[in-house]
Amino acid sequence: MTLFRWLVGLPMAGLITISLFFLMAGLIRDRGEAPPSPQPYPKIKITPELVEHDPRPKPPIGEALPDAPPPPEFSTERQPGPDRDFFQGPGPITVDPTPPGQKTAIGPVIRIPPPYPESCRARGAQGSVVVEFDVSPEGNVVNPRVISSPDRCFVRPVIKAVSGWKYPPAAGGGMRYGVIEGFSFELTD
Repeated sequence: MTLFRWLVGLPMAGLITISLFFLMAGLIRDRGEAPPSPQPYPKIKITPELVEHDPRPKPPIGEALPDAPPPPEFSTERQPGPDRDFFQGPGPITVDPTPPGQKTAIGPVIRIPPPYPESCRARGAQGSVVVEFDVSPEGNVVNPRVISSPDRCFVRPVIKAVSGWKYPPAAGGGMRYGVIEGFSFELTD
């Protein structure tokens, strides 16, 4: 029986192997046809579209704006409390570094407010935080630094939130220095 397997199986295996080689050679043989043209890669967008919900019309970037009233100043009233030594601000304030005769819109395109930190909420900390930063020619926030804060627990969330903001690219291609924003953290019942 073993001899029969060797006599029939070995020639059959050789025949199958040789036929597979001829089949593969026929598949890879060049038939003189041009290779198919490459297809363009599909454009995949993984970021969501930014939708503005402000009902007021906004002028295009770089267009001159009409003269507006000056921004409100910080009030010098102290909040009640034994060791409260900071100013109550009206909210976000942006300093326009453009020359006085030429006003342009420089507000952030992407503006994510900082969350109220749970560690501050648990201690009952509240107040206004003022942060200063620069804007690169591409519109990225660089060098954020907190100027005043009622409690250290507000510093990290404010820096992290402001670092994620995106401004329109500068028209002249330069840096914008000393942009100041204020955030008010108040506990509600």
